[in-house]
Amino acid sequence: MEQKTKKWLIAGAIAAVVAGTGVYYSNISEPKKGTDKKQEEKAVVKEEIEETQQEEKSYYPLTIKTIGPDGKEYETVYEKQPEKVVAVYQGSVETMLALGLEDKIAAVAGIEQPVLEEYQESFDKLKNLEEFTPSKETITAEEPDMIFSWVSYFEESTLGEPQEWLDQNVNVYINTNTASEKDTLENEYKDIENIGKIFQVEEKADKLVKSMKDKVKELKKKADKMETVPSVLILEKGTDGFINYGADSLAGDMVTQIGGTLAKQESAVMTAEEVVQADPDVLFVTYTPYLDDDEELIKEEKQDLFLQDDTFAEMKAVKNNKVIPVMMNEIFASGVRTQDGVETLAEGMFPEQ
Repeated sequence: MEQKTKKWLIAGAIAAVVAGTGVYYSNISEPKKGTDKKQEEKAVVKEEIEETQQEEKSYYPLTIKTIGPDGKEYETVYEKQPEKVVAVYQGSVETMLALGLEDKIAAVAGIEQPVLEEYQESFDKLKNLEEFTPSKETITAEEPDMIFSWVSYFEESTLGEPQEWLDQNVNVYINTNTASEKDTLENEYKDIENIGKIFQVEEKADKLVKSMKDKVKELKKKADKMETVPSVLILEKGTDGFINYGADSLAGDMVTQIGGTLAKQESAVMTAEEVVQADPDVLFVTYTPYLDDDEELIKEEKQDLFLQDDTFAEMKAVKNNKVIPVMMNEIFASGVRTQDGVETLAEGMFPEQ
């Protein structure tokens, strides 16, 4: 009787354990530590990828307008972010670098002077084409999905017509101030903002543009406190005289927006006599230092066109040593150098401020 009772007690105990926990008789092995964590990480990554794809799907297609060499407005459609951009000329390249888009660049060309110091490290990693102005054949070999350059390069003899590339599903973006009838600071802002939109880096683009706009406002406020506003001429030495950058030029717009006055409103070629007659308070002369040039020597040579020529000896700017060199890339299709341009002009116009 005792033996039966013991068996019943033992059997009951075993049944209770099995029913209560199910641990001792399970064939399922204990999960390895870390396995669940890895699966969770994979799930998170997958979810992030899907979210990114969904965001891009909702963001694109994106339509951006750009102006061609014939004055025609092209509507370019981006189905996704370009991955192989060929950027030709200084401003186009530096704009891409300023927005952190060096990994989207297949090749660059048209670099006539060192890039800004803050972009040099990124620039050194890029493929720099041997041709300053690459041909269609050279560009085609790079298999681009976007070309970013000046309007003057989109000709049959150079990069080719914009429509040729669009017909091959290669988008083009042309610096607005190289193609528009009136060049403005707003056009420079718009170019940066448009590139930001194309590559979904609007925050960086907006920050860069805001910095430029804030600087213009700051300089204008300082100018407004002055009793007299200086008159300005901005000249480039041409083969038949001096090219004046008037109200419809970017340089002229810069002068006006920071509080200066143009001594001659019209953009035109001026004779030496006409320059003397205009007699500005401040005379800016453009210069372009190439890669192997001595920049200081180039600046001095441009100033001496006026300082060492008796024809201009009685001009106020010459007498008051207000003949000031300004780099062309800072005042024409200036891109990320726009702020440098307005600061150079302001320093020459309002040094005491």
